[in-house]
Formats: sequence, structure tokens, C-alpha cells
Amino acid sequence: MSSFALRTAALLAMIADHAGLALFPDLALLRCIGRISFPLYCFLVVQGYLHTRDVSAYGRRLLLTAILSEIPFDLLIFGRAASPVEQNVLFSLLLGLMALYAADVWADRPVYALFICASLCLGAMALNVSYGWLGVALCLTMRNTQADRLRFTLSTGAVLLLYTLSLLLSGVAPGWALASFCSLFSLVPLLLYNGRQGLRSPAITFLFYGAYPLHLIALVVIRAMRIIPPHFF
Repeated sequence: MSSFALRTAALLAMIADHAGLALFPDLALLRCIGRISFPLYCFLVVQGYLHTRDVSAYGRRLLLTAILSEIPFDLLIFGRAASPVEQNVLFSLLLGLMALYAADVWADRPVYALFICASLCLGAMALNVSYGWLGVALCLTMRNTQADRLRFTLSTGAVLLLYTLSLLLSGVAPGWALASFCSLFSLVPLLLYNGRQGLRSPAITFLFYGAYPLHLIALVVIRAMRIIPPHFF
């Protein structure tokens, strides 16, 4: 699978997740499918970091899209324009990108690099970004193990299982922890990655960035207009 194929799979899984949340809350399968998307996006951040010509520009694009998406995200998830309970997933990916950059900048001072990355994990939890510390941990794990498929599989799987265990220990509903366990299925497309970019153009990149806030807005409108079951009545 190319980067384009992974992006498409991640986007479709994310839309299924949010559609399940907003329109079909009793259809657990959609939430399970949605758990595949975040590891794919973390992997794509790693690939983007390794191939971008300007890390700061990449970070600014993520930040701008995250800011533009926050109100639609809060409207969809919490039913109001602003909520401190959770921040959208693009902030998680941005923190992962920052961790990758810090790990490289301070590669000759590993203790300092570890401190910065740990601080980013704590910051993710303090700011209540989606998935908490997982974005930073996944990005770093995937970057450091991608040259060895076995290490990549075992390490990524271990991080995802640790996150699921942390959910259970935090007291979340067992059904939600089970959905999180389904994130392990993301390893299938990740292991099929062929290192190629596939379809690529500025317009396609713009569409993938724009798809995040636009699909949130579309779901908010659909739910408000009650044009998809079970919201007819």
C-alpha cells in the first residue's frame, strides 16, 4: 500500500468512527473500525516528517487545521462550540511531530531528549488531547522501529495494548476498551506499506487536510437536520 492508500484508509475509518458516534451510537462496529485510523495517521506523520523539506511548515499546517477543526469537533462531540473536556486529534499528531523533531535535535543528549518527549506526553494528557500520550508514543515507536518489520509489529502492538490497558485501569466502560483493542488491526495495512507515495499533488494534500474539519461540519449538519436514521423522528 502507498502513502495515498494509507491516507485514504485512515480517512474512511475516521469518518466511520465519527458517523457511528454522531448518527449510529448503537452500532459498535463503526467505532471499532474507527480505532484503525489513529495508528495510521501517526505512521503518516512519521513518513511526512522524514520526507518533508520544511518541518516547521508541516507543523504550521497541522496546527492551523487543528485550530480550524476545534469548533466543529466540539459541536459534534459535545454539542457546544467550546469544551475543555477533549481537544481534537490533530493536536495529538502535532505533539507527535514535535517529539520526532526533539528526538533528532537532541539525539546526542538522550536524557534531555527523553525528558522533552516525556514532557510532551504529560502535556498531551494535561491538555486533554484525543488519545492522550498515545500520539507521542506511537510516533516515536514507529520511527525507531520501522527498519525492522518484526520490531515494528511487536513494539507498535505493545504500545497499543498498553494504551488499552490504561483505559481499563482508568475505569472506562469495557466496551470502549474493547473498541480500542481493535486498533491492533491497523497493523495489517501498516505492514502492507510499500514505501511509495502513490497519487500526490498539492490539491490532493489540501483535500486530505480539509477533509477533517469538513467531515465534522457535514456530520453536525446531518445530525441537526435529522436526515439519516435513527434521527428521522
